[in-house]
Amino acid sequence: TDIVGDDRDASGTEATSGEAKAVVDSIAALEDADTCEADEFRLAHAFYDAYKSARNIGSAEQPPSQGDIEALTRKLKAIAVRVAQLRLFSPNEELDDISTADLKFLLVPYLLAEVLGATRDTNERLQALRQALVFWRAFAADCQRLGVAHRDDLRSIDRPPEEAPDLATKRDEKIARYKRSKELDEKIQWLFAKKRQCFGDEFQWGHGAGFDEDMERDLILALLGRAVAASAESIASAEQEIPLLEMMMARGGQGKGSLWKRPPPSEKPFIVKIQDKAECMRLYKEMVFQCPYVLPTMTLQECADIEMQQARERQERQVTAQREQRAEEDDRWFHGDRYGAKEDDEEERKVYKDRDWDDWKDDHPWGSGNKMANLG
Repeated sequence: TDIVGDDRDASGTEATSGEAKAVVDSIAALEDADTCEADEFRLAHAFYDAYKSARNIGSAEQPPSQGDIEALTRKLKAIAVRVAQLRLFSPNEELDDISTADLKFLLVPYLLAEVLGATRDTNERLQALRQALVFWRAFAADCQRLGVAHRDDLRSIDRPPEEAPDLATKRDEKIARYKRSKELDEKIQWLFAKKRQCFGDEFQWGHGAGFDEDMERDLILALLGRAVAASAESIASAEQEIPLLEMMMARGGQGKGSLWKRPPPSEKPFIVKIQDKAECMRLYKEMVFQCPYVLPTMTLQECADIEMQQARERQERQVTAQREQRAEEDDRWFHGDRYGAKEDDEEERKVYKDRDWDDWKDDHPWGSGNKMANLG
């Protein structure tokens, strides 16, 4: 299979049978370069589209729809699976051993976390944030191994809860991180502007005339450093939001339950630390290969039995309601012992209604509401 990542050839292995159909279809599209002979199915082009969409989600004024988030998540997971199949990164290699053409694929776990963190559906946000935490920490583990980002950002991500700093130290860390992020943003903005000037598209990965390989590598390293700084802030925010979402779901969802009742913690908080890198990477691979939709929890026969039982209960309720209505009518009209009582009541109601209507017409003569009429 000819997979091109900025003019790099590699061969991949077959995906496992447990992959979800949506992710498998995306991988098949990436592997179709030989059969279809089309550049749009190459890995680099798929990453180009995914990165551009992820940037648009982060900078869009209107919040993205849940369908767009799920579609982009499936696409990024397919890219992550393909990167793992091609073995573009090895745990034993250093940063200088990675080619510039492959370096950008280190951003895939970070993009996955950012897209999942953009979920706005309250029913899906808790699970999305839990997955995003794993992707953020897996990305931070790769950057720590390669020595890409600033050590203070990595330390804040890797810090255990019992070593939490005081407010003054935390404030100093945030100020220093803001200054580093501002410098990286200016550098990234300048390099993107230079690339747009040379190629006409700032998101076109690769180097050429006016934008050499060193500048391309500096751009990707700056993006990685900026992503680690953003991950530190996002992880801290997610770890504060997850307990609140768990409390909300324990009350039955948004807008339900008492706001002042604090349920006792039933389990330990969801925390993944990058000290245990093997466990972090295992969770990362499980989430990449997981099914993107909810699997069935019962058979068709069980579902049919439940629906039939519900139909019988509805029918019984209707019969009971009709029986009660007939009994009420019989009690009202003396079980039919007084012939004509019901008809007399209806006739009396009609007479009173006609009298009220006549009185209203007497009080409001015809044309009295027409103020434009020539009444003189």
